[in-house]
Amino acid sequence: MMEGAIKLDFLVVGAQKAGTTALHEMLGAHPDIALPKIKETHFFSHAERATLGRDWYLSQFNRSAATRLVGEIDPEYMYWPEAAIAIRAGSSVRKFVFILRHPVERAYSHFLMSQRRGYETSDFHTALSNEAGRLAGSDALFAHDNWSYASRSLYHPQIQRFRDAFPDGDFLFLRSDTLSSSGYDRICSFIGTNPHRTAGQASLRANIASAPRSKVLRDILYAPGGKSALRKAVMRLVPTRVKWWVFKKIDRLNERSIEGQPDARAATIPVSVLRAMADDLTLVQESTGLDLADWLADLRGRISAA
Repeated sequence: MMEGAIKLDFLVVGAQKAGTTALHEMLGAHPDIALPKIKETHFFSHAERATLGRDWYLSQFNRSAATRLVGEIDPEYMYWPEAAIAIRAGSSVRKFVFILRHPVERAYSHFLMSQRRGYETSDFHTALSNEAGRLAGSDALFAHDNWSYASRSLYHPQIQRFRDAFPDGDFLFLRSDTLSSSGYDRICSFIGTNPHRTAGQASLRANIASAPRSKVLRDILYAPGGKSALRKAVMRLVPTRVKWWVFKKIDRLNERSIEGQPDARAATIPVSVLRAMADDLTLVQESTGLDLADWLADLRGRISAA
């Protein structure tokens, strides 16, 4: 291990909206494993977090005398192009877990999240049609964080970045719909521990659509356009060590489930996006060994029906 490198035993790097929040709760309850107190530090993907320094990052982990394995779950690492190189340069980790979800379902769940936060006013078809232009706009960081619906669902180039950065890496690929059955056990075995039954019994929350209880509070936390003077003023008063935990806690308390869950199967999607997803999944299936035949059949059926 290089001098000064952060010792990490594993990383779960994505994908976003593929069950990583539930997995964080499951692995976080395992006595052998230390995870950050908040899911997603973005330390290796977002420059403003990296500037907080190595000591800040290490202080995020819940360690105990029983801790044998240290890792993190952060789907931003899979998406952001610079993350794999930053992880290689700054840590000892060589084990990576990729959890993939049907690309349309993942994109639609992301779209609903952006709607809830007040960042999305277009319908799904329009948002996908305009995605490339939005991502190339003046506020690229905000756009990539919140409007990258199809881009984050094209998995092959994201996986390949890690393979290029870690030719000596060890990779586990799973479908998100296996997490509640064999997936948890396979992850435990892969990272070097036995399944912990209490941890493994944590509920695997579906990506249930929600709405804000208070739009005023929502706009303080997020603010359409990504700017909130009140949030900045309040966050300046909160110690750096806990401010992201406070933010996420308030956000969770402000969520309420909505009746009649929107269904990605009914969503209208540009044919060009469906074709890109199908081409990408073919490469993913070949390179990972995952059986994605049902996802591919669904995409091809949508293309034929369009």
